[in-house]
Amino acid sequence: MQLPAAWFREFGSVGVILGLLWLAGAASGFSGYLALAGLLLYFGWHVFNLLRLTHWLERNRKKLPGFTPGIWGYIYDGLETRRRKTARRKKQVRRLLKAFNTSSRALPDATITLDRDFRIQWLNDAAGSLLGMRKSDTGQPVTNLIRHPDFRIYLDNGRFDEPLSLASPVGVDREMMLKIVPYGHKQYLLLARDIPRQKRLDQMRRDFIANASHELRTPLAVLQGSIEQMELQCDENDRRCKPLTRMRRQCERMRHILEDLLTLARLEGRLSGVSPMLEVISPAVLLRDLVEEARALSEQHGGHEFRLELDDSFQLRINMEDLLNACSNLVINAVRYTPAGGTITTTLERLDGNARISISDTGVGIPEVHLPRLTERFYRVDAGRSSESGGTGLGLSIVKHALEQYRSKLEIDSQPGKGSTFAFTIPAEFVVEGSPVEHTLPKRASVQQ
Repeated sequence: MQLPAAWFREFGSVGVILGLLWLAGAASGFSGYLALAGLLLYFGWHVFNLLRLTHWLERNRKKLPGFTPGIWGYIYDGLETRRRKTARRKKQVRRLLKAFNTSSRALPDATITLDRDFRIQWLNDAAGSLLGMRKSDTGQPVTNLIRHPDFRIYLDNGRFDEPLSLASPVGVDREMMLKIVPYGHKQYLLLARDIPRQKRLDQMRRDFIANASHELRTPLAVLQGSIEQMELQCDENDRRCKPLTRMRRQCERMRHILEDLLTLARLEGRLSGVSPMLEVISPAVLLRDLVEEARALSEQHGGHEFRLELDDSFQLRINMEDLLNACSNLVINAVRYTPAGGTITTTLERLDGNARISISDTGVGIPEVHLPRLTERFYRVDAGRSSESGGTGLGLSIVKHALEQYRSKLEIDSQPGKGSTFAFTIPAEFVVEGSPVEHTLPKRASVQQ
């Protein structure tokens, strides 16, 4: 460690003073006594300054002692420099805290900070209007103020990826969305939002999509019919045939998009509060029929090998259209994106009391970077390839919304060049013991040609 120059000056001054005292003492014959007296005075000087520093620290005065020569002047100057820097930082922190408090009070969403035991540390003004909390509630467990059992389960599970919707404590006619965000070291941020307005906006969006899709079906059907009539009147050598064929194919593609949009609108309507109509069906029989229908589409793509591994010892209490919306889209994608001669495997099994369905293929695969966004509307890994195959970009989004009715999620495992596996698990509460039940597929769920 390198000593500052002030210490060298201090040592030099002490040496000079002791040397002069020694010389003076040598002339008088008391050299040792004078040197000892000089050391005692030097020691007393340091003790005096230590007392002054201690007194200053205890009083916490803003002003340091006045000019002091020697090393103590260097120490006081350093303390004064740090005191000024600290004062400036405190001023900046106070300014930031004031701005934070002002902005947090202006937030329309309730914002609450919680410690590791979910005790309230701080809250903004919106927490009072939405949750009925007050500043005096600081230090209390948040479960003492939000007593809904679903909220207790939400905290105990510790899975905060998805928000929680429940009635506001200040009024049952108000609904709120809660979200817990972990931060720091076992600290949490509780956000609460009044959602009626958001729900109205979502409902307006769903109604618009449903109405627009429904109204477009009639003119599209007329247009498609007219094109087909014109095709019948064309000769093989007529130049109008190719444009008409392209127009007819695009009309068919548009019809598929409209049907998928209507399906999404119906599924989202169920998520907003309308429960699906449940019935007991045999998933083994349903999957077997679905694969048979998929063979027709497979012939258009060069043909594939289909494998079935189906456990037919149980049934499902589920909405048939939901299950078919999920499975048919997965099978269609497997056929469209698997090269001719590839293998498509459909598996149905019991797993820890749950029903698990998986569709595996030996197709082109999907890069990992695209997997998190596959269920978004109109998201495509390769737009050109999807258009050529006849895809609408809505299939996996339909699968996602259909599975959400039963608290299930789509699991995707894919490697480029090796193939993909799409799977989902239906909870045990929807599983019914029993032998297969014969039934036919609804027309809507049939594989699109």
